[in-house]
Amino acid sequence: MENIRNVRNDDFSELAKIYTLAYNSVNIGENWDDSSALKLLKHLYSEQPDLFFVAEENGKVVGGITAPIKPWWDGNHLTDGELFVHPNNQKHGLGKLLIKKLFTEAKKKYDAVSWDTFTHRVHEHPLKWYKSLGFKEIEKWVMIEGNVDLVLENLKEN
Repeated sequence: MENIRNVRNDDFSELAKIYTLAYNSVNIGENWDDSSALKLLKHLYSEQPDLFFVAEENGKVVGGITAPIKPWWDGNHLTDGELFVHPNNQKHGLGKLLIKKLFTEAKKKYDAVSWDTFTHRVHEHPLKWYKSLGFKEIEKWVMIEGNVDLVLENLKEN
């Protein structure tokens, strides 16, 4: 039996393990460990604790979702979100339940109009899955990343 509920402080250790497993299992070039995942999840919780939810299957935490609210020109957006489900519990509908809970609560509490987030293109999933829910790629935007040391070095030369 599935249950979606607000995160509790005693969930974070298990959520960090699940996050690490979920992301390392898809081999997208990110090498998470439980410590770095715990820092990320606690940071996201500090930004928007009321929009952090966990999924349980048979009373055991197996995934989570969170996204902070950011005011934008067309209304409030959920941004920089994270959705993750233990690899053994994927394809059971938990991701859909988590998104439904997040969106329902964000709409009710903050009149949210959009979720702006990133996903990888290394594998067909999860992009194909997100598109099946109605998400679309934004072709006019591109995610960029800058190595701090390299950028600072390049700034010295200019």
